[in-house]
Amino acid sequence: MAAFQGKTVLVLGGRGIGAAFARHFAAEGAAVSFTYEGSREAAERLAAETSSTAVLTDSADRDALTARVRESGPLDVLVVHAGIGLFGDALELDPDAVDRLIRINVHAPYHASVEAAWRMPEGARIIVIGSVNGDRMPFADGAVYA
Repeated sequence: MAAFQGKTVLVLGGRGIGAAFARHFAAEGAAVSFTYEGSREAAERLAAETSSTAVLTDSADRDALTARVRESGPLDVLVVHAGIGLFGDALELDPDAVDRLIRINVHAPYHASVEAAWRMPEGARIIVIGSVNGDRMPFADGAVYA
């Protein structure tokens, strides 16, 4: 019997590390859904590979994000992986792009986690993937991202 048989997992951001989480939990028997905003084809491939559900969701849209979490029902695991990078001279970056980065990278993990926590059973877990660049930025033009 798989370790996550009968468990429900939502992965916010189904690319890269998020896709690896989806693969892992699906292989362990969980009912997995994941969000995507970019390539529908890539999301459909991952969903087919893992027998999971891909759901188009913009993590910058708080209402859409919290609705997705709420509609997922009681979660045994929430993985928050959705994130974007924005690099360039902080004095020249588009303020709307900066606001979008902050909504996805800062606000979304908070709002999704709170929404999930309301319904999570005892022993459930929230996993938030961050960036080492929150501590140090090893190259120029990364201040906004960090």
